[in-house]
Amino acid sequence: MRAALPLLLLAACSGSTPVRSSAAAAPAASRGAPVEIGVASGLEKLRPGDPVPGQRQVSLVAARGECESAQIAVRATHRIALLSAAAAPLRGPGAVSVQLYRVATLALPRGSGPEGTAGEWPDPLVPARDAFFGEARRAFPVEVASGRLQAIWVEVCVPAGAAPGEYRGEVRLRDGDRALAAVPVRLRVWPFALPATGTFTAAFGLPTRVGTRALGRPDDPELGRALAAVLLRHRISPYTLSADPPDGTCTARRCDLDWSRFDAELGPVLDGTLVPGVKGTFAEVRISAKVWDGPEQDLAATLRAWKRHFDARGWGDRLWLYTLDEPRPEQFPELRRRARLARQAGIRVFATLAPHPALAGAVDAFAPNLTLAPERPERGVSFSYASCMSHGCDEIPPGGPTRTAMLRDFRGWPGYAIDRPATAARAVPWLGWRRGLSGELYYDVLHAWIDADPWHDVRAFAGNGDGTLLYPGRPAELGGEHGFPVESIRLKVIRDALEDVELLRMADAAGLGALAQRTAARLIPTARGFERAPRPWLDARFALGEALARRTLAAAQHGARR
Repeated sequence: MRAALPLLLLAACSGSTPVRSSAAAAPAASRGAPVEIGVASGLEKLRPGDPVPGQRQVSLVAARGECESAQIAVRATHRIALLSAAAAPLRGPGAVSVQLYRVATLALPRGSGPEGTAGEWPDPLVPARDAFFGEARRAFPVEVASGRLQAIWVEVCVPAGAAPGEYRGEVRLRDGDRALAAVPVRLRVWPFALPATGTFTAAFGLPTRVGTRALGRPDDPELGRALAAVLLRHRISPYTLSADPPDGTCTARRCDLDWSRFDAELGPVLDGTLVPGVKGTFAEVRISAKVWDGPEQDLAATLRAWKRHFDARGWGDRLWLYTLDEPRPEQFPELRRRARLARQAGIRVFATLAPHPALAGAVDAFAPNLTLAPERPERGVSFSYASCMSHGCDEIPPGGPTRTAMLRDFRGWPGYAIDRPATAARAVPWLGWRRGLSGELYYDVLHAWIDADPWHDVRAFAGNGDGTLLYPGRPAELGGEHGFPVESIRLKVIRDALEDVELLRMADAAGLGALAQRTAARLIPTARGFERAPRPWLDARFALGEALARRTLAAAQHGARR
């Protein structure tokens, strides 16, 4: 899109017409008190005091099976009492629905690490209608104070069966009964589809017991499914869930495990029925401390039972022994013991640390922290994990050598803090792809739900939003009958990055590997040297998609001539 001045709706008493740029399409507006309206990408964080962006229309390009977002920014010289937004499905060769969210903000008293800053930051996305229960929520209308920028998140998720081509529509903005503007929306659908289940595993911890309790319905299975579904819809495979092992006991003499409750919880995730067609790609063995510490022959029998059950259900390729998180050297002997028994049962072993000689032959997939992972592919390193190491896990002191060291060591890393550029989050999966990894792990998405209200306190391990990518949607505040998970800007950016990785992999498979490698090297020459500005990322994605579209059309034309 070409840059343009923000739309200025002039007061009716002036008799003037809206200021327009040379852009072909501009939001149609009613007369009234001055209101500025502009459009930004989903890779920008619009704060209340920021200038209104210069774009005039939402212009998106997406593959079939892909979601893309933009933002509409509204600011008035007067109070807007009842700002609302609505959109009908986009029309073209078919129809594509539009989802709208109100961008909410959080007051952050301190910054995250060397680069974060205190102040008011956008992150929660309150939906007009939630995706799981389908209930109307209190996203709109919303009051907007004079001079304050209010962002509206616009999202289109292209169905896998959508026809390629051009789609058009608009987002209508109102202040109560008064029309403010109709912002044009343009979507072009590429002639290829992303796989519904990601080929790059993103395994994120989701303790559903924490979530259901915080939403006032402890252990409610439907709410647990709603929590899991929100991650699957963003190409993330949830793990942990209730953390309950199967019922019953298993010993070397007799194994009598009842998997019914376990399968009811995990089956829809792994079978791809919770979010149709989207399968979870990571599951961990759940074994109680009593079994770990009990007779070794009983532990071995339990592990064999896990493998048999997962193979019978068709899940065996997604099962891991993930135990003793971030193990210390004194834990290595116990990790080796558990790993030996798991591997004898045919279960792969996952460990969150860099390769270590003491664990040679015991671990199938090492997952070092992304700040410690090798820059190039290394045998045994299949995953990495993001953590507070991206900003420093302790508060930076006001002075002294520790401050100097922390400012040096924790500056510039990609990560998921709220008060960092959105490109810091988008870089994480790209970095994994460039390093030749199979996936990434993140320890939690509900950490601040445990003993705080993330709407008011989302800080953990000296980072804003560390371990928290969702917010509790309570009916008392946000409407509807059911509590629900409120998504975040960071979650959307992570999904976009995972979609980017699918584009990179598809480009490589289509003979465009050199283009994919050059693109990644330009955006992430080193882990700490990733591109901060949004535009190069958006341009790179567009170039990859266009090249794939040309290759897809050429292949179709060649097939038609045969």
